[in-house]
Amino acid sequence: MVAQVLSGEALDNSQPDDMLPYDKNCVAMTFSRLLGVGVYPTINFMIRKGWITKASDLENDTTINKVIGKLNLSTRYTDTPWETVKVGMKGMPDGRYYATNWGPSGSSGGNGHAFAIIKKGGLGVYGNNQEVKQAASSASRPYHQAIHATHKISVYGPIL
Repeated sequence: MVAQVLSGEALDNSQPDDMLPYDKNCVAMTFSRLLGVGVYPTINFMIRKGWITKASDLENDTTINKVIGKLNLSTRYTDTPWETVKVGMKGMPDGRYYATNWGPSGSSGGNGHAFAIIKKGGLGVYGNNQEVKQAASSASRPYHQAIHATHKISVYGPIL
């Protein structure tokens, strides 16, 4: 389902310049999941709107917060343990949410990973599985298995 913000928009499916490879582009992939279109049209839409100037802008926390604001995503949780978020999301409206896993240290640790929480009755997590590979020789595992109960999660949304 495509987000309302894209209603009537002509989407550009060409690869943007200055873009991280997919396996390192968790922010673009998460915004893509929220908007309901591919990564390229997501980035190109944000460039056309003036929210970012180039794909690599999505590597900057200030820019990410700007995009969250432009998409009118409400803050639901900030640096909250995953075990609390999982239970609390059951009471949130159905939709797609932008989330960041900061690990046990919270946002002060500076190493966040973006992922989407999809709530439709139940709760689903969409993450970049490539980033949770144990080793080059092993298969990746579902991202939700990499989130521990004490990890500090920030959540914004839902997008309409």
